[in-house]
This record gives sequence, C-alpha cells and structure tokens, in this order.
Amino acid sequence: MRQQLAAILWRELRLRLRGGGWAAAAGLFAVTAGLAPLSLGRDPELLATAAPAVLWLAASLSLLIGFDALYEEDLKSGGMALYRLSPVPLPLTLLLKTLAAWIVTCLPLAILAPVLLAAFGVERPMMGGLGFVLGTPGLALIASSVGALCAGLRRGTALFVFLALPLFIPALVFGPQATSETALGPLLFLAAFSLQAIAICPFVAAAAIRTNMS
Repeated sequence: MRQQLAAILWRELRLRLRGGGWAAAAGLFAVTAGLAPLSLGRDPELLATAAPAVLWLAASLSLLIGFDALYEEDLKSGGMALYRLSPVPLPLTLLLKTLAAWIVTCLPLAILAPVLLAAFGVERPMMGGLGFVLGTPGLALIASSVGALCAGLRRGTALFVFLALPLFIPALVFGPQATSETALGPLLFLAAFSLQAIAICPFVAAAAIRTNMS
C-alpha cells in the first residue's frame, strides 16, 4: 500500500510541476504584493497594517489559479478511471492529489509570505508565515472538492471561483490576525479549519467524481 501511495503522490507532483499552474500562481502572488504599495500609498504604518490581508487575498486568488482544472486531465485521459480501479480508496487518492497540488502551489507562497511581510514592515512575519502553512491546506482541500463538483461543466472555471471564494472567508478573517499580538487564537483556528477540511473534503470530492463519471 505504501508503494502505491508514494507512486500516486510522485505522479501527481510530476503532473503539477509539468502543468505550470504553480508558476502562474506564484507570479500572481508576487505581482499583487508588488502592486499593493502603488494603491495603498507609501505610509509605512498603513502598509504594515494592510499587508497581511492583501497577501491572504492574493494567496486565495493564486490558489484558485493553481487548482483550476485539477481533475480535467485525469477525467479526459482515463487516469481517474484507473484511480477508481486501484485498491487505494478514492478519497485517499484525492487527498494525495490535493497534497501534491498544495506542495507545488501553496508551499512556495507560504515560504515567500514571511519575506513579503517583513518587507512591508509587519511585526512577527514568521508567525504570519506559520499562519499560511496552517491555513492554506484547508483552502486547498476546499478548492479541490469544489473543483471536483465543477469538473467537466461548461464555464466551470467561473463557477469554481464563484463557489470556492465564499468558503475561504473563515481563513481570510483569521489568517491576517496571525501577525497580531494575540496570534495563538487565530493560528489554532487555522489549524482546526484545515483539520476539519481534511476530515470532510476528500469524501465530498470523491462523491462528486463518482457522480461525474456515472
């Protein structure tokens, strides 16, 4: 079983890296952060206050780009049918698929976030980066399950964004607070948010994929 799980994860990592969505996601994140001072002005205090919220919003939009069409290729090529025939349970397979997409798309953003927060003059930039590490898995799992619901639909990308963004609100509320003096509460909430998503989203995605293929 371990070899099969490792093979699935390795295949998904190669597909995500070859797809190039990670580059677009990282580029959007960096460009949005770079443009923020142009719209917010040069007030250092204002930039330090607004930067965490700007970066979380940029990360959410970048994540949607990276997770767009997560299942399209496998549904068209028959790869998903092979996954369903595999002895590995489909929810676990989809969890690995989401993990690979998170590693390629979100982990670079979480590594880049403390650097950008420090550049904006935010206090406790490392705590902000920890918030991204704890919160983005939940966002990735939500995007994965919504992507499974929208796979194969006409104008599925627009529907994907429309359905996924409102579900990001808890992380967008508590994520920026990870750099505050009372960061423990927001960090614990982000961790709980991701753990809850791990418990629910793979099964939602698996049910959506089975319905899509039936």
